[in-house]
Amino acid sequence: MELTKVERENKVYVNDKAIVLDKNAITASELLELAGFSSLAYNIYLVLDRKRKKSKLLGENKKIKVETGMRFDATLKQT
Repeated sequence: MELTKVERENKVYVNDKAIVLDKNAITASELLELAGFSSLAYNIYLVLDRKRKKSKLLGENKKIKVETGMRFDATLKQT
């Protein structure tokens, strides 16, 4: 009997848009691109507490260990 490997998918949210990832880690710039935002024009923040408006700015090359349900906000960079 052959067992098939079950891939684990992680669903995260960028500006409330669901993004399904088939991996456990991704860079901030890759996540922005998957959500349809240019990493050149947008910053991405990990939402820590939406009610208290707490979030953490993530660097473009920062590797993020993703878990289902994580929320991120993409905002236009200030020039």
